[in-house]
Amino acid sequence: MRIAIFSEVYWPMVSGVSTTLTQTATALTDRGHAVRVYSPEYPLGEMTDRPEVHRSPGGAFFLAPEVQWAAPDQAAINSDLRRFDPDVVHLATEWSMGYAGLRAAQALGAPIIASAHTDYEQYAARYRMAWATQVGWVYLRWFYRQAALVLAPSAGYRGHLESRGVPHTGLWTRGVDTARFSPAFRSDRYRADLGLGADDRIVSYVGRIAPEKGIDALLDAWETVHPRRPEAHLVFTGTGLMEEAIRRRNLPRVHLTGMKRGDDLAAAYASADIFVMPSTTETFGNVTLEAMASGLAVLAVAAGGILNFGRANDNCLLSDPGQADQLAAGIDRLLTDDELRRRLASGGRTTALARRWGPIFDGLVDNYLSVASAEVAEAA
Repeated sequence: MRIAIFSEVYWPMVSGVSTTLTQTATALTDRGHAVRVYSPEYPLGEMTDRPEVHRSPGGAFFLAPEVQWAAPDQAAINSDLRRFDPDVVHLATEWSMGYAGLRAAQALGAPIIASAHTDYEQYAARYRMAWATQVGWVYLRWFYRQAALVLAPSAGYRGHLESRGVPHTGLWTRGVDTARFSPAFRSDRYRADLGLGADDRIVSYVGRIAPEKGIDALLDAWETVHPRRPEAHLVFTGTGLMEEAIRRRNLPRVHLTGMKRGDDLAAAYASADIFVMPSTTETFGNVTLEAMASGLAVLAVAAGGILNFGRANDNCLLSDPGQADQLAAGIDRLLTDDELRRRLASGGRTTALARRWGPIFDGLVDNYLSVASAEVAEAA
């Protein structure tokens, strides 16, 4: 097949959506499909861009500077898409890049599939923009109705889309590369670079350091934990708007490592002892599954995508949303109960091993074929 993907976020930007789409493009190419990805320009530094990408101008999005907001040249995109001649167009984001893809696909008469990744309602509330939710859904319902199928990352979010009036939904869940994320990447050097010894414990968070991720709740929990657990260090891996807020709180034994990729990211996961995901806004929770694959005991909030694979006291501990005291108690328990920590880490690794990407990508291709063949049958 020939598959065009439109997304505001793509390599080298690091997020759950970007990582999923990059892995998808690689897997589709490896299966013999032709892939073209339309995305904004991102700073590459000394890196060489991926060959499948068509870049549009963009600028930093004010709510999340790590995201480039596209200013697409519609004529250039239409021309490039016409040359690529896709069997199906996949709109992976809904705003400027997705809208450009929608217009280009409709001009070409190409079949359209969309995917929903972000719980905009919860994001709006965290950024004090709840007033925009109603009008936002007017647009999103219109946008999704242009697609033959709308894929959600979890059953819970699929139900949410349907409750908001989005028709013809499907499921495109997530997997994890258990060779890329593995306990084998545990690194004494990584720990030493943080100034830590063998007896110290790392409580890890990996992801965007942003208001919607529950960072305040985690910091409040740490304020309770750190006085009685001097061996524990809280390590944030990632970037985002709340980095300066973390520095201002100036809590003891808190480390900001910045963005990490490849083996460095794998080591950041595997060299920790506990992983905490305080977010209530995850539609799936890729980083939590990566932490499980890396052999970490996981503490997460019982909300959103984690509920699709997290089982309390089997592969994780779960706390109620917005309860910093429960997060503190969970961190305390995992730091002091070695047997529980080992058992949850083992359960998490088992969960990750069962979520291979291969069948998930096969299911996505089946969805592409279904949408494309339906359009062909309709045209005939």
